[in-house]
Parts: sequence; structure tokens; C-alpha cells
Amino acid sequence: MHLKPTRIFLVYFPALLIDFAFSSVLTNSAFYSSYLSLSSTFLGILVAIVTAFYAFLAIPLGKLSDRIDRTLMLYAGCILISIVSIVIPLCYKKIHLLMIFPFLGISLALFWPTYEAWLAEREGEGTLLHRVMLFNLFWSIGITMGPTVSGYLYQDDAPFRPFYLACVLGLLTLTVLLLSKSSQEQVDTEPQQSTQTLFPPPEVRRRYLNIARCANFASYFALAVLRWLAPKLTKEMGIPTVVFGNLMLTLGSFQTLTFLFLGTGYSTRWHYRLSPMVITQVLAILSFVVLWRVQHMFIWFIAFVIIGISVAFSYFGSLYYGLDQHTDKGNKSGWHEAVLGFGSLLGPLICGIAADSEFGMQSPYLVCAVVILVAIFVEVIIASKIRSATDVP
Repeated sequence: MHLKPTRIFLVYFPALLIDFAFSSVLTNSAFYSSYLSLSSTFLGILVAIVTAFYAFLAIPLGKLSDRIDRTLMLYAGCILISIVSIVIPLCYKKIHLLMIFPFLGISLALFWPTYEAWLAEREGEGTLLHRVMLFNLFWSIGITMGPTVSGYLYQDDAPFRPFYLACVLGLLTLTVLLLSKSSQEQVDTEPQQSTQTLFPPPEVRRRYLNIARCANFASYFALAVLRWLAPKLTKEMGIPTVVFGNLMLTLGSFQTLTFLFLGTGYSTRWHYRLSPMVITQVLAILSFVVLWRVQHMFIWFIAFVIIGISVAFSYFGSLYYGLDQHTDKGNKSGWHEAVLGFGSLLGPLICGIAADSEFGMQSPYLVCAVVILVAIFVEVIIASKIRSATDVP
């Protein structure tokens, strides 16, 4: 059964809207921290608080969504992110920001594991590969629009407009979810022809899931630095906020295009293979080294293209391997979000301290390269155990 365009819009558009809202809040918070003359370390702490609440609550709330009405949790997440967005402009002191930012993490923990499980269980609406592709397509567009639009909207004499926009987007997400529920159609539950590959044994699949999660942790460690710390760093380096917005637009655009490719039948021949993920990670390491040593905008744009492609590979693998052939989809989605959440927690926190140290404002990019390199070593170790277990050379 093929979904009607209006049905696709109602089902997947919330992913775009909520990430648009979330990325607008955090990007503008980075700009706003510079406006308030706050340090990079404090900004890293704020982002760490958000992601800590998100990472620690994603698993239990994902499990909870397996037992209660998922839509109620989705509604609560939308309302909470809107409230946080409208309250942040009232915060001028550190203590105020420290008190409000945990609720941003809670809103995400309510929404994302629940929403991913809600999508994955809609078996009559296309194969899992197709659904994961559409999901990744919509959220990546949303999280790309946030930094881009914030870069254009932000001005030192009007620093709150992206926060107000995020509030509206949260309420709009709630509205779309309500429309989606009211217009839900009876779906065809007949098994559909699959373009997916034959699956390896469960133990091999489990190890590849661990490989993908390891790669995704490193990717989100680095990506969080670019999304939430780099707005402040580039602004203080004299790079206009509009240029930063365009850099993130480039990253997100190529990430989205990669998701489109990974959603095709052709990409299934790369499933349960180590080399595609490692190759893109090596290229990401080189890109971060370029960001560390070179300050040339054209070269930076190329680096952001490569990073976007690399992140797409690791994210897709982590989500797809975790949802396929599993009944506890809320639990698996929770683990997926928790792993990337811990990466997003540690990235800005560690790199914010590095930026304020004697190593300078570009040192966070070197830290990101080292973290990805360590992740590759761990992935190779896990893969070697797969080979020894299956006697595959």
C-alpha cells in the first residue's frame, strides 16, 4: 500500500517541526550566551544538562511508551518544548538558565523514543527501510532549518526571535499530531515485498548494532560540537552568523541526500558491512583536522559536506539495526536516543572546556577527530569478534 501525500505529511512532518524547534532553541542559545558574555565552558554545561536529562530518560520513557498510549507522551513533549522556548527570553542570569534547560531535555526524551516506536510499528505503511528513510529525511530537514533560520533571524538588538519561533513550532507539531490521529486510516496489514537483504544470525546482528551505536556516539559527540558550540566559537572568531547558518545548511543538505540514498534498495548491499561506515568516519576525521588547522570558508564547506555524509551513515545504521526484527521498539528506540544523547552531552562539555583552555578556540575540532578515531578502533575490535565467531576471513 502506498501512502497518500497528505498521509505522509501528517505522519512524518512532526519530526521536521520538533527538530526545527529544538535546533532553533539550542543554536540561538549559543548566540545568546555570547550576547550575555557567558563562557564556552558554561555553554557546554547547559548543553550537557539538556542531553543528560535526555539520555538518562530516553530508555525508561521509551519503555513506558510500550505500555501506555504513545500519543499522550508525544503531546506532552510538544507542549513542554513550547513552554521552555517562551520562558528562555526571561532568563538573564546563569541560575535561571540552569533551572530551565533540564526541561528541554525532558521534552525531547518524551518525544523522540516514543515517536520512533510509533512510526516503526505502523507495519502497513511500507517497509521498515522506507519508513526509516522518510523519518530521517524529515527530521534532518528540520534540524538543518533550525541553525540556518536562527543564523538569519538572530541580531544582538533582537536576540529572542528564534525562541519565539520555536514556541510556535512546538504548538504546530502538537496540531499536526492531533490531525494525524483524527485522520488515521485503516492500513493494509498484508506482508509486503521486501527489498531487504537476508539477515545474518542474531549474534552477528547484535554485534553490528553495537558497531553502529559506537559510530553514532562518536558522530553525535562531534556533531553536537558543530551544532551547539560552534555558533558561539565562529561568532567570536568574526565569522558572521549567516555564514555559520549556511555551513549547517550544507551539512544538513548532504546528510538528507545521504538518507535518501540509504533508503533505496541499492543500499541494502551495504547492510551489515563494516567498511562503508569506517570509510566515511576516516573522511570525517580528515575534515575535523581541516577545521582545526585551516580557516578558509570554501574548504570548510567541503568539510561540512563530508561530515554530513558520515553522520548519516552512522545514524541510519544505529536506528535501522535497532528497530528491525524487534518487538520492543520503544526500548530499542530509547537505547538509540540514549547513546547519541550521551555523545551530544560529552561533546560540547569537553570541547567547551578545551575552547576556553590554552589550546584555543579551534581545539574542539581536534578533540572530535580523536574521538572518532578511538571509535573506529573499538568498531574494528567488535568486527574481529564477529569474524572469529563465524569463521569468516
